[in-house]
Parts: sequence; structure tokens; C-alpha cells
Amino acid sequence: MFPGRGTRNGRVMSITTEPTSLSTHVRPGRLRRTALAVTGVLACALPTIWTINLSRMLLVGELDEHRFHQLTGQGLVLTLLWLGGLVPLLRAGWSGRRPSSAAGLLHLTFVGTGAACAIAATGGGAPGLIVLAAITGALVWLALPVRPRLRLPVQVDPVLAPLALVAAAISTPYVLDQIALQNAATGHHAQNPHFFDMAWLTCILVVLGILAAVFPAVRRLGVVAGAGLAWTGAMGLLLDADRPFTGFALAIGLAILGVSARRVRG
Repeated sequence: MFPGRGTRNGRVMSITTEPTSLSTHVRPGRLRRTALAVTGVLACALPTIWTINLSRMLLVGELDEHRFHQLTGQGLVLTLLWLGGLVPLLRAGWSGRRPSSAAGLLHLTFVGTGAACAIAATGGGAPGLIVLAAITGALVWLALPVRPRLRLPVQVDPVLAPLALVAAAISTPYVLDQIALQNAATGHHAQNPHFFDMAWLTCILVVLGILAAVFPAVRRLGVVAGAGLAWTGAMGLLLDADRPFTGFALAIGLAILGVSARRVRG
């Protein structure tokens, strides 16, 4: 007798031991797809509008003194990370596939680090933004027919792990400084929390680097982390902003990007 099989009337009968909730593909019905469409619009509307508006501001040179923030934390990198978690979840849900663990962890990292930063810096409407992102994101997760697997096997990468820890060590003083600047801000920066956004972006990238170093299934998040850090560093050096952190971010970002890209290809 084989495990997982039984006999009935002399015939071999297969017994399914895996719960239905672990199925990797289901056929979503009309109601499920309607829920995905509605929650997708609610969750993606704000980051999409911001991406379009920030692109316009960069093209016409509006608020040119904030170009560094527009290109990074208050701008395009942050909104791309926001959509980068949501869109793959919605696409997989629409077709009935299980979303990737990388997409799930990216979205959870986006919301979780934002909540932590909003607790530390409560000005400029940051808590309200995080509550909105968390609620609309949770509705997307509820609408998914199959959710991402988050319990993943651990295998620490001997090269990525030290790089991710170096990135965390370099970034921690910068994040604390940005939080302090946000809490002390007046005028434009008190109403438009650029410093909070920079702390938030940096935390997202650092956490993604650590996740990539620990879980083989999401090594490609290291590509995202490395590219984000490298871009932020390059824009900071180009626009003479937030040195010396941006110089360090460029160097460690390129290292994480190179190693992660090789791991993904391998």
C-alpha cells in the first residue's frame, strides 16, 4: 500500500492530502474578478496619479529644488515600489494563479516600513497615507483567490547577507536623521513630508535586501533593493543631495545589484 493511496472495490483510489487553499491555480468567478477590479482601482489609483503627476513635474521643471526627492523617495522610486507590489498580486489573482512570494513580501514590506516610519514621524499627513495604503492593500489581499506563500525555506546567502547588513548599518543613521528633520520641519516640508518619504524609501530597500539574502525564493528582491539604492545614490551625487549617504548608497547598491543579478540568473 502506498502512502496517500487507498483501495475501493479493488481499484486504486488517490487521496488528496493537500488543503484546497494551497492550490496554485483556481478559476476565479465573476464576483471574484469584480472584487479584484474594484479593490485594484482603489489601491492603485493614488500611486498611479502620483507617478503621472511627478513625471509631469520632472518634465516641466516644477519645484525644481525638490528634484532629488521627486526622483527618489517623494517621487518615482517610491510609487514604483508601491505599484510593483500591487500589480503582480492583481494580475495573478485575475488569472487565478498564486502570486509570487516576492510580490507579496514587497507589498508587505512597503506597508510595514511605512507604518514604522509614520509612528516615528507623525507630521505631514504620513499616518493618513499609510492607513489608506494599508486598507486598500488589505482589500486586494482579501479579494485574491489564492494568496502568496509567505512561509519560505531559509538559506542565508554568504555574500548577499553581509552586503545587506552593511546597507542597514549605512542607512540607519540616515533614516534617523530624516525622521528627526521631518519632526522638526516647518513650512513646506511640514505639509509635504519629503524627509519622511526618504526614510520610508530607504527602509523599504534595506528590508528587501535582507529578505533577498535570507530567502532563496525571493532573491530577485535583491535586484530591486540594489537598483533602488544605486539610483538614489546616483541621483544624490548628481544633484549634490544628502551626501555622504548617497555616495555610500551608490556603492553598496551596485554591489547588491551585481550579486543578486548573478544569483537570479544562476
